Amino acid sequence: MKFCDNCGNMLVPKNGKLHCKACEEEFDLDTSKTEDYTIKKSIKHDEKESAPIVVKESLRGDRISGDDRKAYEDLFDIVDGDAY
Repeated sequence: MKFCDNCGNMLVPKNGKLHCKACEEEFDLDTSKTEDYTIKKSIKHDEKESAPIVVKESLRGDRISGDDRKAYEDLFDIVDGDAY
């Protein structure tokens, strides 16, 4: 890893040269050490993160019955009527 001589910022490879994002300066890249400048991103996962999500069959359908829905509608009609 190399750093900018002007500002000390980390240099990243760009278009075959080392580029400073802070001061926009470019430096020559040593082509014999190109593996040193490869950007690698890896994410390590725990066993806890890979647990499957289980959806119960009852949650997929109607959550309340038709009778319950009608009772709630009647309740809210009464409450709304009292509020005005």
